[in-house]
Parts: sequence; structure tokens; C-alpha cells
Amino acid sequence: MRVSSNQYHLTTIRNIQQSTAEYSKLSTQLATNQRIQKPSDDPLGSVMLLTLNSELTKLEQYKKNMDAVHFNLGQQETQLSSIVNTLNSVQEIVTTAADGSMGQAELEAFSQELSVLFPAIVDLLNAKDGNDNYYFSGSLTDVMPFERDGAGVFQYNGDDRVRDVAVSDNSSVPANIVGSELDPGVNFLNEMQTYLDLISTAPAAGVGNESRDMLNHISTFLGTISGEITRIGGTLASLDEMELGNDDIALFTETLRDDIKEVDYPEAYVQMNQAMAAYESSLKVYSSVTKMTLFSYV
Repeated sequence: MRVSSNQYHLTTIRNIQQSTAEYSKLSTQLATNQRIQKPSDDPLGSVMLLTLNSELTKLEQYKKNMDAVHFNLGQQETQLSSIVNTLNSVQEIVTTAADGSMGQAELEAFSQELSVLFPAIVDLLNAKDGNDNYYFSGSLTDVMPFERDGAGVFQYNGDDRVRDVAVSDNSSVPANIVGSELDPGVNFLNEMQTYLDLISTAPAAGVGNESRDMLNHISTFLGTISGEITRIGGTLASLDEMELGNDDIALFTETLRDDIKEVDYPEAYVQMNQAMAAYESSLKVYSSVTKMTLFSYV
């Protein structure tokens, strides 16, 4: 088959261009350590990279969610633990006051101590985070959860909404404790306020019966607070387990992504040298042939 001079020139130039393009692509891959520079380099690999990057982004968001929940619940746990400590002191005083032999002087002293401890409990229930949001008011974080109305009766002003935060594809955890669960019906606060008003008058007959009744309210409230602390501990423990699992998934995903996108240096060097050799060979042959004419054979 006769090959025209023009066809030969076009074929040779195309081979040179292909070798040059291949060499340029490989050198860029080696410089950037990115095997896939554009989707056409590896269509299937490009799709897999998009999927893997999306998965890693999602895992990173889950980690941020976990960190936020861990911090918030940890802060709330601190407030509740402080309430327990204060309640223990209140319980000790009320237990002593239940002794009917206590005189007015002792009751006045108890009243003074309780007038400090009880507001401390209210303050802890109305605690705020660093962003000035109330911990225990549900979704109404700008509303003080426990407050006395015009008649002096404590009311709960928050709502019952628990904020569930996604921590994996199929799991979410509660990110807050609501005040209505801490003191249902605001029973304890109002009973405690009534008791405090009574003991502050230091009745001559003592407050034995009232103190024993108050101890039941304290015990109930203490059990509720302790239960919430236990629940927080369980949530935090489950978060730690899920975080370890997510970290394992993230590590596997990152490794797979890197295997797809990163360059195999030895293979790339070999291919680049082959491309250079093909380029030099095509250029040398083309240069030699273009110097030839029919006169060389006459």
C-alpha cells in the first residue's frame, strides 16, 4: 500500500503530539501526586472519588455534631452534679430540722442556711452556656426556664422539646435536658419555697412534720436529678463508642480514596520514560525521513 508523504507527516506529528501529551500528563501527576487530573483520566475513579469525598464530609459533620453534644451534655452534667451536692446539704439541714426538739434559734440558723442553698439550686437550674443560652429550657434557649410569677409561685417557662442531633447515618442522640423533666410540675421548687417561708418564721411548735414531708420531696427530686445524670453518662458513653466506629470508617475511606487518586510513582516513572522514548524516537525518525528525497536514490 502506498503511503503519501502528507499522510506520513500527519501520522508522525500525531504520534509526537500523543507522546508529548502523555509525558505532560504524567509529569503533572508526579508533581501533584494526583493521578486523576480531570474526569476523563478515569471516569469510574472520578465517580468513586466524589462518593468517597462526600462520605468523608458527612463523617466530619457527624464528628462536629458529636463534639457539640459532648460539650453541651458535659456542661449540663456539671450543673446537675452541683445541684446534687447542694441538695445533699439541704437534705442534711432538713433532716436535722425534723427533730421536734429544735428551738427557734436553731430553726432561724437553718433558715439562714437554706436561704442561701435554695437560691443556688434555682440558679443552677437557670444556668446558661457561653452563648447566653439557657441549658434547661428546651428549644426556648433565650427564656429563663424557672421563674416566680407575680404571686411568688415558680413556673416553668421553657418547652419540652429535646434537640436530637444526628451522629451517624442511622443514629441520633439527645443534646439537651429539659427542665420539665427535672422538676415535673415545678413541684419541688414550690414545696421548697413553702418550707423555706415556714421555717423562716421559726414557729415555736417546730417543723418536724413539715420537715419529714419535705424530705420526701427532696428525695424524689434528688432521684430525678441523679437519673438524668446517669442518662447523660450513658449518652456520652455511646457517643464515645460511635466516634470510635466513625473514626475507623473515616480511616478506611481515606485510605481507599488515596489509593484511587494518588500516583503510583514507580509505574508513573516507567510510563513517563516510555512516553519520552516514544517522543524522541518519533522525532528522530521524522527528522531523518523529512531530509530524504528521490534524488538521494538517483
